Amino acid sequence: MSRPKFTIVLPTTGNRGPLLPYSIGSIQNQTIQDFEIFIIGDGISEETRELIGEMIDKDSRIRLFDHPKHERRGEPYRHKALQEASSDFVCYLCDRDMMLPDHLETMAGLLEDSNFASTTFISVTPDQKLNLDQYIQYYGHASKSNEKAVKRATISLSNVAHTLDFYHKLPYGWRTTPSKYRTDVYMWQQFMAHPDSKAYSHPQPTILYFKRGLLFGTPVSEVATELAKWYDRIKEEKEIKQMKAEAFNYLITERRSQSLLSGKLDSTILIRGYTPTELISRVLQKAANLLKML
Repeated sequence: MSRPKFTIVLPTTGNRGPLLPYSIGSIQNQTIQDFEIFIIGDGISEETRELIGEMIDKDSRIRLFDHPKHERRGEPYRHKALQEASSDFVCYLCDRDMMLPDHLETMAGLLEDSNFASTTFISVTPDQKLNLDQYIQYYGHASKSNEKAVKRATISLSNVAHTLDFYHKLPYGWRTTPSKYRTDVYMWQQFMAHPDSKAYSHPQPTILYFKRGLLFGTPVSEVATELAKWYDRIKEEKEIKQMKAEAFNYLITERRSQSLLSGKLDSTILIRGYTPTELISRVLQKAANLLKML
């Protein structure tokens, strides 16, 4: 078997099997098809195991790494699986999230000049609105000018990619996270602290993101029904364009509302020669022009 370009690590647990046709389906719908999918089973149910078996029968690129429930999130299981990866690049996907069709293609481009990359996501809000978001709070190359944000390394799991070679240079790789830390942040900080790190953060949204708290306590069957609706939308290019436009509009509207409520919108602060009010109008116009080109 030839060396794949990507290894996609997808952790799952318990009875969350009904979510996998949508998260894994979004991988299978990528513009780049040269990948292997590593499902990391962290104490999965028998029903989930059977469903994964059916998916493997249909797609030999899928592998299950089946383990008992770990004390945290099965981090050492991810490390063990990556010792068997044979790709150039590694991506991750939460079992409740979905990749937009160009996610792998975008990451492949970013990793030509970097060894750690992240993108932006479109998040689904509790009231079913779409918003553009990114936790890391900087764009472009990691540098002294954004050192504080880089060190925090607050990036969602699904929005990260890195080279496999760089992973093997890390002092530990995935390991059990101390209780006071967030699992993914604890991992990404290893990458950021490494002397060979060349990190890049891109504003392009490539992930449809469902915040854990948004779905917490909701029956898996209901979550699966919700994902099915969005999964159908991201299979259509026209729908994706509409989603990006809606998310950007929500972002600008919310920021403007917050500024109005704080009474600081028309302050004496100038950004590139514009007041915040003028800048928002200018950004909206530029966004409209860009969306026409999509």
